[in-house]
Amino acid sequence: MLGVFAAVAALCGATAPWAVLPLVAAVCWGCYDGAVLPQDGADLRALALLSAFVLLGHLLAGPVERAASWRREAARVAAEANPLFRPDDRRRARLRRSRSRLLLTSLGLGVAVGLAVHAHGAAAADAARGHAHPVTATTLANAVPAPRGRATPRAAAVPVVNVPAEWDYPAGSRHLGRVLVFRHQAAGTRLTVWVDDAGRLAAQPASTADQAVFALLVGLTGTAGAAVQAEAESPTASQGQRRRAARA
Repeated sequence: MLGVFAAVAALCGATAPWAVLPLVAAVCWGCYDGAVLPQDGADLRALALLSAFVLLGHLLAGPVERAASWRREAARVAAEANPLFRPDDRRRARLRRSRSRLLLTSLGLGVAVGLAVHAHGAAAADAARGHAHPVTATTLANAVPAPRGRATPRAAAVPVVNVPAEWDYPAGSRHLGRVLVFRHQAAGTRLTVWVDDAGRLAAQPASTADQAVFALLVGLTGTAGAAVQAEAESPTASQGQRRRAARA
């Protein structure tokens, strides 16, 4: 989720002037704080990351805009020097250049956001892995389906059942909990569960492959979102320019 907000912050920073960049970062952080973090949970690392991507988007927009070849730039200057080149023609040319700039900038920002999300996820997984431990649990009941009278068609299609189980962690400390096993497994089935330092059930830390896939999806989402925005706004602006040119 932080990667999605970082992508939005970078894209907004690419088109915003210098004076409003702090406001863009503050708004993105406020939305992230209200939607993801607990109430009154000021995460300064998230604020720093969003501010960095706002600045990165603004700094990348300039070089991308100047990346056109000298021949194309010379052709543009020659065309605009023509006395028949109207103000609407200049606006249309600027629209095409801004569209190309947004597409190229979104590609670079998608890569940057994906790398940042991967680094953030790797750090979070390493921190979680230090407090998550795999232990062997033993089920205490048979994994049988629910009684026929209370079962629904949707419940009958679920291949797993929640059954009680026990495990020892730390050594000599017995814990009880409920785990998911496949249907029709007998009591005494042994399976691996993840627990925290106190022996309570915990989520399994994300693997390297899961982190890479998630970072790739976030980067592609940011790039695709900017591309869709550019493609959606271009026809609307072009139609307005054509109407002004027809009236002129």
